[in-house]
Amino acid sequence: MNTLGAYSVSMAILLGGLIGVALLLARYRDRLHSYFGARLSVARKSVEVAPGARIMVVEIDGLTVVCGVNKTGVTTLQVIQRTTAGSET
Repeated sequence: MNTLGAYSVSMAILLGGLIGVALLLARYRDRLHSYFGARLSVARKSVEVAPGARIMVVEIDGLTVVCGVNKTGVTTLQVIQRTTAGSET
């Protein structure tokens, strides 16, 4: 088989695979959305303290987390437990 024929077969297989994955995603879209759709994290507040650096308040699964975010990463500054109405003293 010449180079052009091998290239054509490879492209046909790749294109067929992409179309197959697209059809599967379209078929199982509702099931995937229900599995991955429920998010337990919400960004509540963001304050820029310097160019490229900010402090964020995020709620993750009932916990409030204060994070420092800059160009190189995210650092947890403080984790605050959720308080219930009966546990306050």
